[in-house]
Amino acid sequence: MSKPRSINIFLLDGDPNSIRVAQISMSTIQAIAFRRNQLRRVRDAFPEIERPGVYILIGADETAAERQLGYIGESEGIGERLATHNSNKSGRDTKDFWTDTVVLISKDENLTKSHARYVEACLIRSAGSNPRWTLPNSRMPSDDAGKLPLQDRTAMDEFVDQTKTLVGALGWDLFREVKGRTTEPADGQAIPIAEPSTSPRFFFRGGGFAAEMEVGSSGDFVVLAGAKSRVRTTPTIPKGTVTLRNALVEKGVLREEGEFLVFTSSYSFSSASAAAAVIQGAAANGRILWKLPDGRTYADWEADPEDISDRI
Repeated sequence: MSKPRSINIFLLDGDPNSIRVAQISMSTIQAIAFRRNQLRRVRDAFPEIERPGVYILIGADETAAERQLGYIGESEGIGERLATHNSNKSGRDTKDFWTDTVVLISKDENLTKSHARYVEACLIRSAGSNPRWTLPNSRMPSDDAGKLPLQDRTAMDEFVDQTKTLVGALGWDLFREVKGRTTEPADGQAIPIAEPSTSPRFFFRGGGFAAEMEVGSSGDFVVLAGAKSRVRTTPTIPKGTVTLRNALVEKGVLREEGEFLVFTSSYSFSSASAAAAVIQGAAANGRILWKLPDGRTYADWEADPEDISDRI
């Protein structure tokens, strides 16, 4: 379960779109976020970037308009490694997609190469479950990546947890987990159960589909596990919706069962319309298509949620 946290963000230029340093109160972990072309300035301003740590290279996925790329790496000297990626002489390591950077380091000097490898492996596994992102990492971490003693693993698990929070606070949902429980957990692994919602339940039904949705605590739109989507799509379906549907199938969130694509777990969408479009297999205005049991639309509820909650 997520816990309350206070995050301090330092703006080097006073500009929220420029170089930022984020840190959770009372923690030694800090995240430095900057554009690729600001690397030299960051190395000058923050010498600690030359120490061991983990980094994330972020950019747009040119093959899918609504997806992003997130390369996760580690190094004994992050500044030098990023300079290598940024060099024209580094061949395929130039990471042409790379536009934004997040560097995760410790303010003390206790983080080692093995610690960084362990954190990198954990983050790659976590990011791999988010269908909105593609990981261009050519190799996935092995089970023994960055093996650590128990006491060190405990500390690094907290580092991983705080990293996810900091990256999210800086504006990227790379580590956002799919909510809910799969109907058939794979390999016996526990899937997080969605936290209780105070949102009313919305319905969207039609020929070949039937789904229920709740509004999450962070304002996202959570289609609940068991929802049925159309297998077939219309010729006018947005290209981004096709890409997202394919990604959800690839990740196992959607599974074909007879005439339907069934949600094996609850899934968070960024808008009511995106959720409706995936379910209907066509362009959709989710604000009027998602409805409460009394027939009122999501747009009605958003305009006056207290009045409508009293009616349900």
